[in-house]
Amino acid sequence: MGIVISVGVQKGGVGKTTTTSVSSYLLAEMGYDVLVIDFDSQGNTSRMLSKKNLNTFTNQTILDAIIERNPENFIYNLNESYDTNESFGRYDLLPADDSLASLNRETEKHKINVAFSLKEIVASVKSKYDFIFIDQPPNIGEHTVAALVVSDYSVVMLQSEPLCYVAIPRYLELVEQVKEKLNKNLRLAGILATMLDSRTSIDKHIIEQCRLQYEDWVFDSVIKRKNRIKEFSLSGIQHRTKEDKEALLPYLEFVKELIQRVK
Repeated sequence: MGIVISVGVQKGGVGKTTTTSVSSYLLAEMGYDVLVIDFDSQGNTSRMLSKKNLNTFTNQTILDAIIERNPENFIYNLNESYDTNESFGRYDLLPADDSLASLNRETEKHKINVAFSLKEIVASVKSKYDFIFIDQPPNIGEHTVAALVVSDYSVVMLQSEPLCYVAIPRYLELVEQVKEKLNKNLRLAGILATMLDSRTSIDKHIIEQCRLQYEDWVFDSVIKRKNRIKEFSLSGIQHRTKEDKEALLPYLEFVKELIQRVK
């Protein structure tokens, strides 16, 4: 059965979308079958992975899958979007657009429990994939709780800046609460430090403090700021040139470490 991994923290701009997109791509490149569920109404993961305008997914999103309680008609295959070979795994997306912001209103209208419906959706496709990633919104509301309820593991994002660092304890508290009350199988995969600017001492200090506080829960891998990674949000992920490979190397190390932790 596929391993469900949610990626999040209650702060925007921390590299959550990029980490979800690049990590899932690298796993598919290794030959794993991967599904990405975009659970953020901004739809940035959907845009980055598909290289399509979000209008492409009107009425074909995770929200529609939740309402119909059936994901099959809404899964978008990504393999054709990339220059893949035979060893590349199945790579799929359950996209999102800004209609997801109306999730609470729509689920009340249709008398649907969000967490239960999402769990039902994931369970129906779990056997088809090795990994299922859920890109969470930057908050600790109902969307995030639902994602944690259906997850096996949580990857917590640490942008190396003070406001994100101080947000982590509250997010970890939410993970623990969901584990105690709603999903006893939920585990912490680890805390990933991202967007490190190696030129500034405060970035390094925050990561050092995080390692002192959370010890082995912090991944050894650290993601540094790279202009090439920013370009992927416009061009889609590429793994051809020397520049591509250098930019993706930290994510590749993270993915290898993640596999060890969850398997």
